[in-house]
Amino acid sequence: MAVKAFLYLLFVAFITHVAALDWTGAKWIWDTPSNNGNQPPGTRDFRREYFTPSGKKVVSAEVLITADNAYSLFVNGNLIGSGNDWRTSQEYCVRLDPFCNVFAVRATNAGATPNPAGVLAAIQITYTDGFTETIVSDTNWRAHTDTVGFEQVSFDDSSWQRAVVQKNAGDAPYGNIPLPAAPPPLTLNGANWIWTNEVDSAGNAPIGNRAFRKTIAIPNGLRATSGTIIISADNGYTLYVNGKMIGSGGDWRVAQRWVFDLPSLDDVEIAVFATNTGGPAGIIAAVRLDTTDCNCSSTISFVTDGSWKANTGTPTGFEQPGFDDSTWPGATVEGPYGRAPWGPIPTQNGVAKFTEKIQGAPDAEMGKVVVP
Repeated sequence: MAVKAFLYLLFVAFITHVAALDWTGAKWIWDTPSNNGNQPPGTRDFRREYFTPSGKKVVSAEVLITADNAYSLFVNGNLIGSGNDWRTSQEYCVRLDPFCNVFAVRATNAGATPNPAGVLAAIQITYTDGFTETIVSDTNWRAHTDTVGFEQVSFDDSSWQRAVVQKNAGDAPYGNIPLPAAPPPLTLNGANWIWTNEVDSAGNAPIGNRAFRKTIAIPNGLRATSGTIIISADNGYTLYVNGKMIGSGGDWRVAQRWVFDLPSLDDVEIAVFATNTGGPAGIIAAVRLDTTDCNCSSTISFVTDGSWKANTGTPTGFEQPGFDDSTWPGATVEGPYGRAPWGPIPTQNGVAKFTEKIQGAPDAEMGKVVVP
């Protein structure tokens, strides 16, 4: 059976307080009845218009979706996400128009011969009064062969036929599709030791202070509200986020965990003042930012790698938001977490205890850091 996913929504005629979203009531849908459970290979488009009930205003939608074999999800003409394995599902949180919204899915049934196909979706819509309504993939969706512009709000789908139910959620051959797992705990796995390009063939770097920066543009109108950073440096560091000092460390053998609040931000700028007192030098970090958009919440995770900027000095103001690091070269990746001479250093339990900035680091106002 080819692997494919399809988005479908079922209208539920009741409004309730926010609850966990699952596949209850959802159907696997396609554009035509199946032939012994199979559909010809090809691409199909699906649309579901949603009009807000009188007296209410919509804030956001949580979308749970998968498809056999692949899908792209659009909301009000904007590409939200995609998937290519019906055995897993994806979850998206999207800001909506207060009154009129269009959920659109382009799904493809792969393979050279007919095989099962379908889109499965559940959408929980949240109103400004905190109540919710759930719609799912079902015959309230419209379906058609792939059509240019189908995802746009203004597209006229009145000539399209109703989608056809292929299976109920949980039925064979799909069974119970697992819900997306919660984000795994933040660790240094996947992070890299980085430094400037001064590291020699023996792995040693000159004595002195160096500056590192990473700017993250928060996507899709989201705002960063808090974050967690696990970090270590050989030999020491002071960490800044958007110009505020978060904390310092002076023993590379144990990484520190910093948890902090942020004002509502479009961009997050991380700066590290690091020092080497001789021999090998490096910093390593893993970052998770919590973001929100109205009632939507999600996380953005990244690690130290070659996309960070590095400077062989510590220019005045480098830790401040808006600092121009466009001429800085990318950091030099020395190797992944666990490599010699550092090995698989542990991360301390709980959050780090505040320590003063290391010698030479810029003065700055303290950030809103969670204390032990």
